[in-house]
Amino acid sequence: MTETEQIAAAINQIEEKKQNLKKAFDDLQSHRSLLSSSFSLSWSDIDSHFSSLQSSLSNRFRLLQSQPPSPNASPRIETADDPESPVVTRPELRALCEKMDSIGLSKFLADHWDDDAMPNQELSAAFRYSPDPATMVLDAIVGGSSKGKSVDVRRVFVLLMEALIDVNDDVKIGVDTKDKAKKVANDWKTKIGNKPFEALLFLHLVAAFKLGSEFNSEELSRYVAMIAKYKQATLLCNKIGLDKERVGEIITKLLSIGKPILAVRFMYECGRSDGFEPVSVLKGYVKESREAAERVCKEDKYSLKSQNVATDKEVSALKAVIKIIKDRNLEAEFSEERVEERVEELERQKAQRKRNVEPPQLKPKGRKRPRDRSGNTQVHRQEAGGVMVEPSHHHGLQLNHFGVVNPARGGILGLYNSAAPPQAVYYGQQAGFVMPPFHPSYYSQ
Repeated sequence: MTETEQIAAAINQIEEKKQNLKKAFDDLQSHRSLLSSSFSLSWSDIDSHFSSLQSSLSNRFRLLQSQPPSPNASPRIETADDPESPVVTRPELRALCEKMDSIGLSKFLADHWDDDAMPNQELSAAFRYSPDPATMVLDAIVGGSSKGKSVDVRRVFVLLMEALIDVNDDVKIGVDTKDKAKKVANDWKTKIGNKPFEALLFLHLVAAFKLGSEFNSEELSRYVAMIAKYKQATLLCNKIGLDKERVGEIITKLLSIGKPILAVRFMYECGRSDGFEPVSVLKGYVKESREAAERVCKEDKYSLKSQNVATDKEVSALKAVIKIIKDRNLEAEFSEERVEERVEELERQKAQRKRNVEPPQLKPKGRKRPRDRSGNTQVHRQEAGGVMVEPSHHHGLQLNHFGVVNPARGGILGLYNSAAPPQAVYYGQQAGFVMPPFHPSYYSQ
């Protein structure tokens, strides 16, 4: 039996094994009285988990079967992580593109939104099987609806347009399709306002259908600055045809609003590193992040909370700088070692502050004094002759130097006029009120 046949046989046995598991679970439930009260797992939870695993395994196995056999090698699924290997598309995805089924394609993407086996490259590869991918994407957008879908359909539109951008150098967009796309773009533009995601949608449409020349470049550059935080921002900036001057305006805008990391990203990814000084910007950002951290602490009088907040912000800023230095090979101009040392120092300081925080001291609880039926506090109870006798509260009790009642001089009498044993009372009883019982001082251990 080949490896593929073994996998197929194992997948076919999943249902049988799941039934055996259900029998074992039912048997366990019959002894529920012996289980912990915290055991709340239901069969529906288990069934849902295994059904999800079964679906994922089946999808991956179909991908494996769709590959041509490779001689002298065990079967494997080739992915886009290997640049030398072709991207494998799922048969159902390929069929949807071949048939130009735009609505079915949108539904497929929404249903598989959380599937980690659905890279963007797979969708782009599937588009190459479509007779007219641009029209297919536009039809999906025009006829799309979020009703009944768990994912925002606009995100599906973004995914479709990104895949079209990947292939549109090889795709001819018809005049009718382009005109329809322009109408949609004009409609979407009216919804932007100050909403970055709406601007992101609009710019994707402009880039995917090559509409850059149809809109004012100043307006487009303003929208690009609005979406600068999105990872697609620099790609869209390059695809919509903005010239160097407009790109420079975007960078200047980002610097003016305190977004130097985004500005440096545009410098490198949009070809303007020659017109600006990214290394100087990064060095200035490191200095500013330290000064900003100091201000945060000072404003709150160096409280523990302010120190931790300041540390987190500075560390985040420094790590962003380190990433750019490494990604752009700037070590010769800006050594990341000193920045990394600063990060380590800040993290050590934060850890030390955490260790130095003392746990709150628990306040000892005083012992409550018992009360009699009338609500008066009882000082003590004295047993005499088998009968519990409450202490007298009469005025004029005679006390000796030790605060003890002398029964021979009108003190408390026991049963049948017998004198009760001497008993300790408090001096306050002479004045008609009861003093609290004496407790030794509390010393924390």
